[in-house]
Amino acid sequence: MLRRVATPVTFQRTFFGSAKPQSYRISRVLNGSPEQVYAIVSEVDKYKHFVPFVEDSFITARDANSLPSRAGLKVGWKDITERFECELQCAKNEKVYAKSIELDLFHSLETLWTFKNIKSNGPPKCKVDFTLTYKFKNPLYEQLSSLFAPKVSSIMIGAFEKRLMQLSFENTKNNRQTDEAKL
Repeated sequence: MLRRVATPVTFQRTFFGSAKPQSYRISRVLNGSPEQVYAIVSEVDKYKHFVPFVEDSFITARDANSLPSRAGLKVGWKDITERFECELQCAKNEKVYAKSIELDLFHSLETLWTFKNIKSNGPPKCKVDFTLTYKFKNPLYEQLSSLFAPKVSSIMIGAFEKRLMQLSFENTKNNRQTDEAKL
């Protein structure tokens, strides 16, 4: 006679994706100071002007030091549009950490940006580490994201790098105009 024994099974992977959150990390050295890069990353309300797929961006709360403490995005791609808010922890010129507080779309969503000064004899440089960790509730979104997340993460950090160059150029141009006006 065969005896049946119930054995607990933990699934690590399913047809629609991983049981664990996915995580992607990108590091880059940017031409700019940690202060400059931090300012761009922490100004979440300006993302709509330069980050691909972001249709709207807003800050809904600030802490006692006027640093953003709650912010959100409306993100769209093809026929999919989603809006969510995150709690932010900002350490001025060092890091920006965001964790989703609206969990309709995600089981979890966290981003961490860190900024470290790189000593150089030339213009300021900053090492930027960007980590994206997430798990969608919708299995289809989860599957699609596993295909596109590395590319999207790279596009995102590229958008911030481009914004840094744009703002540096505008500052240089404004300083030149101010100097010319003094003559």
